[in-house]
Amino acid sequence: MTQHTVSTAGQTRRTSPAQRETAPRPEARPVDRTLFGDTVTVRRRWLRDTRSAEVTAHFAAENVHADARTAHLAPLRSALGRAFRGSTAPIELSAPVLLGGWWYIDRPAAADGALLTRVRDRAELRGPAGIPEIVPGRLLDGEEILVEDCRGMIGFAVSPDHRLLARAEAALGGCRVIVTEAATGELVDAAIEQAGPDLVFSADSRSLLHTRLDDLGRRHQVRCHRLGAGIEEDAVLVEEPDHWAQLELSRSRDGSAALIRSSSPKGSEVWIADLAAACAAPRSVTGRLTGAPPLIEHAGDRLLVIHEDASGRTALSELGLGVTGGLRDMTPLLTAAEGEHFDSVEAFSGAVALQLRSGGLPRLRVLPRRADGTVDVGDVQSVGRGGELDAVRLEPTPDWHQPAIRYRLDSFLTPPTILEHDPVTGRSSRLLQAETHGLDLEKYEERRLWATSSDGVQVPISLIARRDLPHDGSAPAVLYGEGAFGTSTDPVLQAETLAVADRGVVVAVAHVRGGGELGPRWHRQGRRLHKPRSIADFLACAEHLVSGGWASPDRLGAIGDGSGGLLAAAAANLAPERFRAILTGTPLVDPLETLLDAEVMLTLEEWAEWGDPAADEATYLCLRSYSPSENVRRAHYPAVFAWTAAEGTDVPPACAAIWVAELRDRVTSDPHKRPILLRTLPTMSTATDARTEGVAWLLDQLGAVTLEE
Repeated sequence: MTQHTVSTAGQTRRTSPAQRETAPRPEARPVDRTLFGDTVTVRRRWLRDTRSAEVTAHFAAENVHADARTAHLAPLRSALGRAFRGSTAPIELSAPVLLGGWWYIDRPAAADGALLTRVRDRAELRGPAGIPEIVPGRLLDGEEILVEDCRGMIGFAVSPDHRLLARAEAALGGCRVIVTEAATGELVDAAIEQAGPDLVFSADSRSLLHTRLDDLGRRHQVRCHRLGAGIEEDAVLVEEPDHWAQLELSRSRDGSAALIRSSSPKGSEVWIADLAAACAAPRSVTGRLTGAPPLIEHAGDRLLVIHEDASGRTALSELGLGVTGGLRDMTPLLTAAEGEHFDSVEAFSGAVALQLRSGGLPRLRVLPRRADGTVDVGDVQSVGRGGELDAVRLEPTPDWHQPAIRYRLDSFLTPPTILEHDPVTGRSSRLLQAETHGLDLEKYEERRLWATSSDGVQVPISLIARRDLPHDGSAPAVLYGEGAFGTSTDPVLQAETLAVADRGVVVAVAHVRGGGELGPRWHRQGRRLHKPRSIADFLACAEHLVSGGWASPDRLGAIGDGSGGLLAAAAANLAPERFRAILTGTPLVDPLETLLDAEVMLTLEEWAEWGDPAADEATYLCLRSYSPSENVRRAHYPAVFAWTAAEGTDVPPACAAIWVAELRDRVTSDPHKRPILLRTLPTMSTATDARTEGVAWLLDQLGAVTLEE
């Protein structure tokens, strides 16, 4: 009989094929948990001790079982691995940026990393698109290498006279800041350590403003450093005592000022520092504010402010540059329409660019400025081609006098494209587009659908499928969801998506409440006590795919990573018949126990997202009601493939292990037809391989595998 050898905790044991086909069954060791008068028996808390040899052995046994149940998928994993790596251009795309008569270029290197270079602007350098044409591996005439390897560089700044380059490099306890002569690379200053990535030169290029980190890694100070002087001479411009607050530092596009922002759940404040007197005390613009923090942009002769109005909608207003009375004297310019949210605003000498979200997608509008600097709100120009899944985002354009606004266009079927919009003509021109390596994108279609949730709210769905796929309810489909932390999952050309769609699978993304697709209110409506709305939204999107003929009712899969794994698993508890299979990566499927675990180092963002179940009864009861591992039912369930890592993930690996064990204890579906599998990696370094294996498994479960595979 063939034997399989596995080593765990220093011991070698042999397992037979029959043993490998039998799923591991970690024993229950009941412990009572009592909070707010509610007593629950927790059965496998012991799996949280990942330092235990016993837990390590269990993870190894799970891997052996997963190996046995997925061995037949090796050809498909190989095919998907090739497709994921080679079927599309890289998403990253960068065009040379003009600033002060220099073209600054982010060049991909032959090996890992990238080069930062520059070259003086000359007419003969400009190609048909008006920018230098970059040839990989060949420098332009006169091109200077500023940084040979950018892998460790977190941030950088160029001095106003373009003589100096300051770069923040990753180091223990924060960034180390190195200032060099740009032309020669000669070291000028390396005194600053324990810094953040924010760097701003003074107007005379003799001082450098930077943020400083405290022992918790929080940017708690903004300092002014005289180049060549000791750090003990640094002037502290702002110090934030609120231990939940973070400081941000940025330079105005016209170079006259620096903006300093502080934000925390307790409040926010914005200061302006005059870069002509950079080490002088900055002036507070807003005073201390509570509620949603405003976004303030320095527009040369005035300030632009994005804020919430009395109705809760975002608005764009302007404020005098020398204001001393806070935001009371703002003059309104524009208010977001229903279903819109203003995200940010950037000012140029001749125009204002407004980044917003509309219909669940990032959009861009450009407003020309008149000769006196006022914003022409009567000439609002929508930028982009208007495709229903087009994602339009501002690209870095640092030059104050740049006549055109640079932006990037993406969709499921659009190669990453960088364009420029001219506010005078109202027209856009293409600068650069990623190559698609022979992909036939005409084979596919992309659509925006809207599902109606249980409370009547319309939830957007992004969808891609082959054009020749019949809409008769026979196709396999996968539904992806995230729905937490205000994260937006916007359409973008991806190898994985096309490789799955090419196999006749409809690929859909559910933009449920809790995400950021429709702005901060959309996020707030699906977090903390409102989290059940996210789950209801996900189920509504699944139902819409089936009722609309996009998906077969018995060939629908769900995908979710992290908090998206919680979403998919909780939806399966409510309606296990809706999904055929579920694929999750590092899933947060035991959230209540995780939040109650004192050994789990949670961030402020995580506490804000889920609440504190140890201190608040309503939070505890809400989490208790939807925690996937604590609400598994005795019913037929979807097949499950969960993968996680022992190290390198924010979600404890015990979450997946406990959930899988609870599923195996309770579900009544056939374990051979609908297996429940767990793959545990040592670290996240091989997460791509686990993801590929999981997609292969999901396609197999949905019957979307060809005979050759």
